[in-house]
Amino acid sequence: MTKFRFYFPDNKDFVDPNFDGRDNSRTKYHRAYDDDSYPHEILHEMPYDGMLVSLAGVGTMQKRGKYYEQELTEDFYFLGAREFLRLNKPKYANVKLMGDCGAFDYHNEDEPPFTVDELIEFYDRGRFDYGISLDHIVFPYFKNEEAKDAAASKCDLHELIAESERRIDITLKNAKEFYEKAKNYRFEAYGVAHGYDKASFIRSVKELQEIGYRKITIGGMIKSKTDELLDLLESLKDIREPDTEFHLLGICRFENIPAYVKAGVTSADSTSPMMQGLKGGKYYTLDSEEPKYQESLMIRARQCDHDNVQKHIEKHRDELRQHISNMSENNEFDIDLSNTALSVNECVKRLEKDCLKKLQRFDETGMDLEGTFKALIAYEKVSNESYLPSKLTPSKEGPLARNESKYRDFLNQRAWRQCGCGICEGGLMNIIFRANQSNRRRGIHNLAIVTKHKDRVISSLQSTLK
Repeated sequence: MTKFRFYFPDNKDFVDPNFDGRDNSRTKYHRAYDDDSYPHEILHEMPYDGMLVSLAGVGTMQKRGKYYEQELTEDFYFLGAREFLRLNKPKYANVKLMGDCGAFDYHNEDEPPFTVDELIEFYDRGRFDYGISLDHIVFPYFKNEEAKDAAASKCDLHELIAESERRIDITLKNAKEFYEKAKNYRFEAYGVAHGYDKASFIRSVKELQEIGYRKITIGGMIKSKTDELLDLLESLKDIREPDTEFHLLGICRFENIPAYVKAGVTSADSTSPMMQGLKGGKYYTLDSEEPKYQESLMIRARQCDHDNVQKHIEKHRDELRQHISNMSENNEFDIDLSNTALSVNECVKRLEKDCLKKLQRFDETGMDLEGTFKALIAYEKVSNESYLPSKLTPSKEGPLARNESKYRDFLNQRAWRQCGCGICEGGLMNIIFRANQSNRRRGIHNLAIVTKHKDRVISSLQSTLK
């Protein structure tokens, strides 16, 4: 049976279920975590097959984690991962929990800040299904000798490789200790393979298999190009034992799932769909006729009262006043700002209000696309520094025009109105590129889409093999 699990790394990506983007209302006396919902609680279908939690993020009872406050750390160790993540209901019984040390978060340190015993305690008290050995990440990866030669002209290649070898030795030494100690616990152990080229990766995988590992993670490839990753996996096929399963750490380019499965990769974890939504403004869609999900650029309406916009207004107050006057003369917005007593702040605020009102009306009725688009671009031109005459260089004009075209396409398609993920039913203002709550919701929506795509690909592969 074809198997491929997508794990979503935990990074406190929960949202207030009572948030309403139309007026920015939310739970009264809101308490983070206690009043919030995880993606699997707010979506209609599971947006992942498992969750991955890092020791570096949670911390120990003695060492502060990067993402968890002390109270949450204590709750995590007391409740265990499944209950803490609210995956303890029967409908989540098939959701797997994987733990790792979070090597990316301490990649600048000479040694891992944790011991094997601390890591095992984390897995044991968290009651994880899978635990990954203690590693020290290796970032440089050279596909071939030409890539090494190119790197040698920019840095001390011998020093870089020596440091990579040192980290590989640390990782393999820890993997051996971890494997022996993990035999006494309920979680299944994964070993971590690192390398700076194909030969060092092959050596790491071979050694891990000799130790006894049949579950191995491929680490440090998050910065690699797709062709480099696929080429590496192809090279590992020759030395992979038939029952060895690979997991890709921190990287899952979903269009490559068939190639992953062929190479013995049975799982991967990634925050990319979330981050593409949260910070990149991307909104994913999956048509029933399309083999792959599509990416749209979500419309952006910055919060006028936000510190960034206020600093923009303060810095460019005089130019903005003239800019708004010119826009008025060119009929670039439909509201009256002719009163010279209006401050620049008030003008920008009124343009924002007009934009939001028309977006909400368009969301509800689908009417007046042109008027809505006009108000949106008018507000974009006063809240985005790149549109100021003094900043609008020829090199910026093309990208800005393309973004405007993407905004129009997004509005015209009204894809959110056809989506039943559990997020989009709340309307456009709950997923617009604007506030943290709406941005995070868009990322959660993306998780639902990539998982649906992944399930469709796996189902297709299974049908092909029958």
